[in-house]
Order: sequence, then structure tokens, then C-alpha cells
Amino acid sequence: MHLISAFNQKLGDYSSLVYLIVFGVTIFDVICRYFLNSPALWALELIIALAGIHYVLAGAHAIKNNGHVRIDVIYNILPARVRLCMDVLAYLLMLSFLLIVAYYGYEQAYPAVMIGERSGAGWNSLAPTFMKAAIPIGAGLMALQTLVSLTNTVKEIRHEW
Repeated sequence: MHLISAFNQKLGDYSSLVYLIVFGVTIFDVICRYFLNSPALWALELIIALAGIHYVLAGAHAIKNNGHVRIDVIYNILPARVRLCMDVLAYLLMLSFLLIVAYYGYEQAYPAVMIGERSGAGWNSLAPTFMKAAIPIGAGLMALQTLVSLTNTVKEIRHEW
């Protein structure tokens, strides 16, 4: 369990560096477009691909650090036992959803990877292949982290009661 959490923490920490690349490519594209009057055809496609892949892979990091959105105003006024029960329900719903996303994401990713799906845009990159592959991987990592969080919450319930 600790290995999964540690991996997701490191992946989230390091994958955030992708936004430095996104920032650099954006600045480069702005300079090319507005100062050199020659836009980079590949820049937007690369930015979308990198940001999308980061978004999917960072989900497990957000689950591990309890960073997803919830209505704290209501949640925080509830008794601790009710909050724990709500957490269990939320984790079970998340786990169900993530397993479905991983399954159907794999169904989309497998053929994309096998044929080397390309964008068909000016750059004609493999961005769709990488983005489609990231979905089941990210959903799988999120499902594993959700399972860890669910296990920890159940342990906490046993300790509380």
C-alpha cells in the first residue's frame, strides 16, 4: 500500500514539471506567431497533449493528497463517524467509475497504440496515441490509490468504533 502511495506522490511531483515545458512551448509559439509572423504548427498540439497527459496522470496524486473537490462547508460540520462513512461511499463510487474508465480507456488505447494513431493535423504527431494510452494508465493508478485510501479509511473506522 505504501509503495502505491509513494509512487503516485513521486509521479505527481515530477509530472508537474511538464508544465514548465508547456510554458516554454507557449512562450516560443507566442514569439514565433507575433514577432516572427511564423507560428509553430506543432506547438498547440504538443501543449494540448502534454497538459492532457499530465491531467490524467496527476489524478492519483490528487487522491493521495485529498486534493479533489468536495463541499467542505457541509463535510466539516458533520461528526467524524459520518465523515468516515461518507468517505467510504465516495471511494466506492470513485473505484467503480475509475474501473469503468480504465476498461473502456483500454479499449480505445489498444488499437491506437497498435496502429500508431496520428492526429492528422499539420504536425501529424502521435499525440492521440499517447493521450489515449494515458487514460487507462491514469485511471488504473487512480483506482489503486482509491483502494489504498479506502483501506486506510476502513482501518480508521475500525479504530474509531
